Amino acid sequence: MCGLAGLIRVADGGAAIDAEAVVRRMCDLQAYRGPDDSGVTDLGRVCLGSRRLSIIDLSPAGHMPMSDAGGRWWIAYNGEVYNFATIREELLGLGHSFRSHTDTEVILHAWMQWGRDCLQRFVGMFAFAIHDRTTDEVTLVRDRYGKKPLYYARDGGAVFFSSEIKGLMAVCSGLDLDERSLLEWFLYRNVDALAARTLVKGIEAVMAGHVVTISPRGIESRAWYSAPEQVLESEYQRFAAARPAEIVDEVDQLLNDAVRLRLIADVPVGTLLSGGLDSSLVTSIAGRYTQKLTAFHVSVAGYPKLDERRYAEQLARQHGFPFVPFELTGENFRQVLPYVTWLEDLPLTHPNSCAYYQISRVAREHGVPVVLSGEGADELFGGYQWNYRRRQRLARLQPLLERIPEAVYSLLGLLVYSHARMPIATHGFRNTLPATVTMIDRNLRQNWLERCKAAFAFVSGDSEREVLAAMLADLSDFLSPLLRRLDRTSMGASVEARIPFLDHRLAHLAINLPLRYKVAARVDKWILKQVALRYMPRSLVMRRKAGFPIPVSDYIAPLCTADFFAGGFCEARLGLGRIGIQQTIHSWRHSKDNLFGFVALEIWGRVYFLGQSVDEIGQLIADCERRKRASGSGAG
Repeated sequence: MCGLAGLIRVADGGAAIDAEAVVRRMCDLQAYRGPDDSGVTDLGRVCLGSRRLSIIDLSPAGHMPMSDAGGRWWIAYNGEVYNFATIREELLGLGHSFRSHTDTEVILHAWMQWGRDCLQRFVGMFAFAIHDRTTDEVTLVRDRYGKKPLYYARDGGAVFFSSEIKGLMAVCSGLDLDERSLLEWFLYRNVDALAARTLVKGIEAVMAGHVVTISPRGIESRAWYSAPEQVLESEYQRFAAARPAEIVDEVDQLLNDAVRLRLIADVPVGTLLSGGLDSSLVTSIAGRYTQKLTAFHVSVAGYPKLDERRYAEQLARQHGFPFVPFELTGENFRQVLPYVTWLEDLPLTHPNSCAYYQISRVAREHGVPVVLSGEGADELFGGYQWNYRRRQRLARLQPLLERIPEAVYSLLGLLVYSHARMPIATHGFRNTLPATVTMIDRNLRQNWLERCKAAFAFVSGDSEREVLAAMLADLSDFLSPLLRRLDRTSMGASVEARIPFLDHRLAHLAINLPLRYKVAARVDKWILKQVALRYMPRSLVMRRKAGFPIPVSDYIAPLCTADFFAGGFCEARLGLGRIGIQQTIHSWRHSKDNLFGFVALEIWGRVYFLGQSVDEIGQLIADCERRKRASGSGAG
């Protein structure tokens, strides 16, 4: 796991660039991604840079940028390809020779042998830049689901690329806020899953499952992987006809292999154990293959109804694993909030990003630079009751809803909009709102959902097809900020987080399962729970999902004042004004997610567009806490 950066000169203006200095600056800004080694290589038209977190083959042989023996091919790489040993053996049989035992060198030689087709062979997470000196091209590649980040921007006569946006913002000129994309972020808390654009004009993401080729002839982006193309009627029918026990066995075997592969490392490995089903199952299966595992857990201090420590500790004790908890408080949450915002490059979508960073830091302090995580299980196996089960019920109710008289429908809409303080007096507001929502994201999400529905066209039931399509769509849009959270917060502490549930072999099985194996009559994630019952006590498997909750409202209460926003990004840059900000705080007082989003946006804007340092914002937060305490209402 590493950070990478580089540039390619594509026009005359690029000749004046001090390539090595620029690339080194981008690398140094993300030094936490690779504290063990660094390198910058100027190859003429192209300059590549890397920061290395040594996980496989800790020797100097893993130094990057790395080339083949002849010096034609070069690579800067971030990630892990877990089946590299198998691919290496195949390449040896084809006449390739290796100077290291890294997966980096295997990827380089696989590309030399098979070109882009090699990507289909990889089991893992990756983003890399590869350069062929004979064609003067740089190819940027990102893994199937976008676990590892990669961005690029054109400035003058060069195209710059970096694992993180902050690197590009430090070296490129003319970058500015994309206010239209900001509207989309306000609505969806994400912008770069279904399109390459970001919140910064001029910076684009290499999209998940895409290859971007850059040369003096231009920039071309092409998909090498698409989740809807993995939906196969034959597989769906096979599962529909099989006995449930056979499918449970198949899921169990694939998940075991996914976990086993992700334990491969030349350094200690741990697990992020929340106490919920997904992380507990990953931890339990890992226990079949190693006893050298430490479980790390975030405990929500002072909130017993939110705290899952007792469940996590019970599971760790059952397997004999060392259990290391971290107590999250309002104070330490606010202390790291500015820094975590800087790490993520975008406004924080999830408040528990701060907790992820802090527990990753604890893992690093305990000498564990690799952890396993339970991300992805909910999207694949139907874990969001508020989403998938609700969609199923609404789809079944749709014929009845269509029979509601227009007058009743209008009255209900009026009451809902009035309660939400929406402009009910505006002409045709109820009718124009849906169209306005789709225009904000240029109809991207609706088009994507329709494409996912088309993939399941062979499914006869409307409600089942609707829910299966929504789950498939969420593998891109909803999952994207979760993966960004995990990557930035873990790498911010120089820790690599691995995600067994997003092994594409397991994902393809899950995608093709009939809905009854995911959202059963009374149980969500039915098939995953059947697997879990083989490894965990029933009391842990069947308990109600918590979802890593934290008391957000209490934690951000000291910041929900006009003083915190005074003269800042939302007031000065976005022009909301103090009265507008006060109204926003008031109207969102019962919506902790929206209120946190507003605070997160303010901090992000101060860091990236007002040029304020993390320390300056930390002082602003401390001042707000002091005023809160002085008022007698405490500071959570």
